[in-house]
Formats: sequence, C-alpha cells, structure tokens
Amino acid sequence: MSGTLIGPAVGPCIGGILVTYTSWRSIFWLQTALAGTGALGVFFLVPETIHRKAIDDLQDRSRKEKVIAILHMTNPIRVMRLFRYWNQVLVAFASSALVWNMYSLLTPIPYVLNPRFHLESPLVSGLFYLAPGSGYLLGTFFGGRWADRTVKLWIKKRNGVRIPEDRLRSAVPFMAILMPSCILVYGWAVDRAVGGIPVPVIMLFLQGVGQLFCFPSLNTYCLDVMPGRGAEVTAANYFVRYLAGCVATAVVLPAVENIGVGWFETISTGLVILSTIGVLATIRWGKEWRENIDAKKKGTASDESDEVTDVDDSQQQEEKVVDGEKPKETV
Repeated sequence: MSGTLIGPAVGPCIGGILVTYTSWRSIFWLQTALAGTGALGVFFLVPETIHRKAIDDLQDRSRKEKVIAILHMTNPIRVMRLFRYWNQVLVAFASSALVWNMYSLLTPIPYVLNPRFHLESPLVSGLFYLAPGSGYLLGTFFGGRWADRTVKLWIKKRNGVRIPEDRLRSAVPFMAILMPSCILVYGWAVDRAVGGIPVPVIMLFLQGVGQLFCFPSLNTYCLDVMPGRGAEVTAANYFVRYLAGCVATAVVLPAVENIGVGWFETISTGLVILSTIGVLATIRWGKEWRENIDAKKKGTASDESDEVTDVDDSQQQEEKVVDGEKPKETV
C-alpha cells in the first residue's frame, strides 16, 4: 500500500535530479531497470502463499471447458457486481476521493509552485515532492496501528462485541478535518500568494500523513464485509480509485488554468467532505445493509432448495407411475 503512494511522490524528485544532471531519456532507463528488478525479485524471492489454485481444478477438463472456466474466472462483471452493495459503493467513493486529492495535488506542482516561488530548476521543484512522500512514509507506520486502536476501543465500549464498521471510525477525523483543512490552506495560499515555501510544504506533508491514516481502514473494511471474495473486492476498489486518479491527472492542469488553484482545491475538498458523509452513513447503517444482504442471500438459497426438492418429489412420483405404483396423495 505504501509503495503505491510513496512512489508517485518520490519519483518526480528523482526525475528532477536526473533531468538536471543528465537527459530526460535516463528516466525511462531507470524505470525499465526498476521494473525488471522488481519482476525478477517477485519471481525468485516471493513465495507462493495461495493454498489452492483454481487453475488446478481444470486439469481433467477438455480444452473447451477450460476456456469457458477461465473466461468465467476473469469475467469483469464479477467485480462490477460488488457495486450493488451500498457499503462497497460508499467506501470505494471515499477511496476515490482520496486518490483524486492525491493526484490533483501532485500533478501540477511544477506548474503551480515554480511560478509562485520563481523556481526554474527541475531539481528544486522536484524537492517539493518529498513533503507528501515523507507524510506517506510516516503514515505507513502509524495508520494501521491507529485503526487497530480505534477498533479495540469500540469493542471495549460494546463489552466485547465487534462490528466491521468500527474500523471506519478511525478515518473520520482525518477525512472530515485534517485533509480538507490542508487542501484549502494549500490551494488558497498558493492562489493568493500568501506565505512562503513552508506553507505548501507543511500542508502537503500533513495531507500525506492523513491519507495513510485513512486507506488502511477503508481497505480492511471492504475485505471484512466480503469474506472469501478478497480478490474481487480489491480489484473493484482499485479500479474505482485509480480511475479517479486518472481523471484528476487529466483535468487538473486545464482546471487550474481556468479557475485557479484555490477554486480547484475547493472542489477537491468538497469531494473529500462528501465522501466522509458516505463513510459516516456506512458507519451508521452498514450493519443493517449487511444483514439485509445476508437475508436476501439466505432467502434465495432457500427458494432454490425448495425448488430442487419439489422437482425431486415430482420425479419420484413419475417413476412410481411408470413402475405401476399409484403415488400417494399429499394432504
């Protein structure tokens, strides 16, 4: 988790160093080397942890059956169906708002802060990325512990009863107060040329810390409420959040040029606050939503079982008639 957040923050800083002292082409050579090293490291050093591979169940099937089974396994509709559940939708929206905020802050740094502070060197502007990167790194060590502490506190309040929604409570202070405040101060300080370099640096650092106090809770909650479907839940969550990051990266520069940094960050703040309301709704009604879903599943399974029983009874009666026996009437 931390790598996906620290990378976009630290990468531009390294890129600024390379561009300053070498050619921009060296960035792609470095990326190729890192990707190759990572792939080899995973292949040779990371052990397999799965207990049973689904592909092993296809050994005795025909080629056609294997193709059909693999298509079913990789069918993206299985992932999209998770968005029928309100708790998954709202938590995915919260993750998306955080990633939107992340990329809308990181993408325009050279185009926004360089003119603001009259910077010309890519090396100097790249150093700004160390602020959110340091925040992400610090949050990595404490975000999960904060979430666990919050869960234990609420278990104690309920005399030993635990519900998955308790974990979401740990993210609320950061999503409702810390991050909106940092985004607004950063945006309007840069827009109105108020304060010096420390203002955006501190705000970028604090929002980085806040994000890593939120993501562990959101991710773990999605897995808690969908046991046995971890791969699909993770895929759905990452699909939505990085779609938001893609859109943020595409629209941030045109938006900043048209409405300014302050108003664009105000819009980003609104998304974070709106997603916080969704998280609060999940905390309040998530248990009921889950119980309704479970009840529907049990009802569907019961109906299917009754249908199978009726079919079996009718088949048995038909067999008796064929054998010359008169079926007994059911009272």
